[in-house]
Amino acid sequence: MDISFFSSTIVQVAISLIISWALFALLCSMILELTVQIKSERGRFFRSKIIEKLFDFSNQINWGLLMYNNSNIRLLTKSEKAPPTEITSKTLAEVLVDTVANAQAAKILLQDDEVNHEKKYSNDLLNNFEFAITYLGQSDLILMLKNAMNKAKIRASGAANGAAEKVLYEELIKEVTIWFDQFSDRTSVWYKKLSRKRLFIIGLLVSCIINIDSIVLFKYYDTNPTARTAMIDYYTKNKMQLEVLSAKYGTPGQGTATDTAALNSTKKDIKGLSKQIDSLKTNLDLPIGWKKAQCADVKSSSEKDCFTFSCILLKILGIIISAFAASLGAPFWFDILKKATSTAQTVIKEV
Repeated sequence: MDISFFSSTIVQVAISLIISWALFALLCSMILELTVQIKSERGRFFRSKIIEKLFDFSNQINWGLLMYNNSNIRLLTKSEKAPPTEITSKTLAEVLVDTVANAQAAKILLQDDEVNHEKKYSNDLLNNFEFAITYLGQSDLILMLKNAMNKAKIRASGAANGAAEKVLYEELIKEVTIWFDQFSDRTSVWYKKLSRKRLFIIGLLVSCIINIDSIVLFKYYDTNPTARTAMIDYYTKNKMQLEVLSAKYGTPGQGTATDTAALNSTKKDIKGLSKQIDSLKTNLDLPIGWKKAQCADVKSSSEKDCFTFSCILLKILGIIISAFAASLGAPFWFDILKKATSTAQTVIKEV
């Protein structure tokens, strides 16, 4: 980034402040990611949503709970506190079909109606599944499965007699897989919203602990051209590294690995970024930390006036702004910086 292009003081101040927010947001995302990995949060969140959304009120059956007790998923589970973080939609579809086909409630109905029940297929799984979706209470989930079965029948109707049942099962799994893909997409949106709230809380806590006041930072950059230049130079030199980290921790709380290597990698990244921030703080004499607490009120800038109502109010506001900046995520701020860089390079070429 050519600092000479941004000759306007306010533009330089804005860029410096955005770089500061990007670094802070990245640090908060790393802290959240570490927490997610330690607690296996992603897997637990997905399991809780499966159990919540797949409760069948019509039949009083929790299909989600039954699915997680299925052997195909239990084999992927390390412990009850650490459910699998990534289960493919196809696996979920296969487990749901198997779970419905072998549901105890459906088996009881089948025993009562065994004389009148005509077996259409040589495959018992298909017979039991079709019986279940036909005679169980018609909840939203059962209706979805019935619709999937009807579509699968249409697609399998042209198959050769010997392969018809195989094609039927494969098409059924494809239809249910599409449903789980859509469910996973919705779950990701819910999880991102939750993660943004958590990023705000982490940002608020970290800002309070080490005094990251955005209003004071703005005032500092406004009166220190050397600090502005140094901050922009830092970003220019470390742009590639920071963008790689932003991509790695860009989606808040979406990390899936919980092994020791992944945890150590996250800890290493946090330690490395913390060192860079500490170095910037020392070299640029940034007003971060309670030892360098300043009042953002120009009229009450002396140390003895730091406990006035206006200073306390501005301090709270400055910390909340920092927390809000963290909640937006590092990619948001790095994207702004990338666009600013691109704009600067384009204008320079035209000139």
